[in-house]
Amino acid sequence: MNKPIVDSHHHPIIIVSFDDDYAAKFIHELESACPTVHVSPLMRTLQASLEALQPSIAIFDLQAIKTEEHSIFDIMASITEGFPHVRKIALGYQNMPAQVISAMKAGACDFLDREASPQEIRETIVRQLRQSRTTQSERTGHAIALVSGRDNEGESQIVANLAAHIASASSRSDDVLLLDLNLENSRLEIEFNVEITYSVHDAINELLRLDKAVLKNVLARHESGLFLLPLATRNRHDEEVSPQELATLLSTLRSFFSIIVINAGCLRNKYCQPYLIPLCDQVLVVCPQLIGSVRDALDIFGDDVRASSPDTKYSLIVSHYDPDIDLAANQVGARIGFPLVATVPRASVALANSHNLGQPLVLSAPRSPYGRAIRHLAQNLLPTLVAEDAETSPVSGLLGLLDKMKQKVA
Repeated sequence: MNKPIVDSHHHPIIIVSFDDDYAAKFIHELESACPTVHVSPLMRTLQASLEALQPSIAIFDLQAIKTEEHSIFDIMASITEGFPHVRKIALGYQNMPAQVISAMKAGACDFLDREASPQEIRETIVRQLRQSRTTQSERTGHAIALVSGRDNEGESQIVANLAAHIASASSRSDDVLLLDLNLENSRLEIEFNVEITYSVHDAINELLRLDKAVLKNVLARHESGLFLLPLATRNRHDEEVSPQELATLLSTLRSFFSIIVINAGCLRNKYCQPYLIPLCDQVLVVCPQLIGSVRDALDIFGDDVRASSPDTKYSLIVSHYDPDIDLAANQVGARIGFPLVATVPRASVALANSHNLGQPLVLSAPRSPYGRAIRHLAQNLLPTLVAEDAETSPVSGLLGLLDKMKQKVA
């Protein structure tokens, strides 16, 4: 199986073509390597797509010789002028020198033969990605995905509490998004006591018109400042979304929000992984101290997916942690092969009460063992983005000691 080509590539590649069949084949050849999106050569549509998707590479199919009043070479030249950071690759026939010369004059930095093998296509994309001048600093969004080997391993509660704490503690409290891509029905309305009318489906339908200010006006928002975007609302739970569409949307959201916490149940689907994993800065596997859960967690990512990403991308959270269970947290980490970033204790009653109240436990009981574990997790993941934990101050430390003394007296 082909490995994802460059892990630092956080935006999709686009292929600009009128030939739907060829574009589909081209995308298929790259599906194990990087997210690729088909865009129409129509100038207005193309410009909107470039603004929304922010690709580092645009591949122009020279079969679309002319559209509207512009030749494909005019379109390439216009894009070169308007989007100089986007690297242009021409897709045509190398045995036609005039075509090659016209493409290069229009700003193409490379030329691919339309009959090139899949390996040649991938090698060309790799080369251009490595030469891309788009730097990581230009993308402010930091995406953290949490996934477990099966449902109900505690990942949904951890995602909700982690995102709520980051939003409340971060200096950018108005710039944090919880993106729920769990394939099960979302519980965000209940967990945060808000009404949600806008979903991933809506965002994808409006992708070319998506604007940061407008999006923030239609998204549900918790009092902590956290924005909420579920895969579907209660009225639209039967519609399907492709991995390509999710990748395109996530690329766009990264330019809108500084921190995105993702409930990534969809990553259990192997087909989603090559599209979404390259867009995530950190992937956290959530697993309790159960052999069956460990086996399921091991099955999430294949060896090729693990090998294609740096060691710092994947981490382990041991959920429902109990020190009395013989399978220790470090043993779970050793079996799964990911470094342990946090243990989150079992808190069934407290979590049920906070769920029913519509307030994340980390906000309603920040000094509880569960709340402390979530804050510790956030500090480990985002040491420079999350404000210093208030409990570390002398005053709050004294208050904590008084709380403990009251509990002993009670």
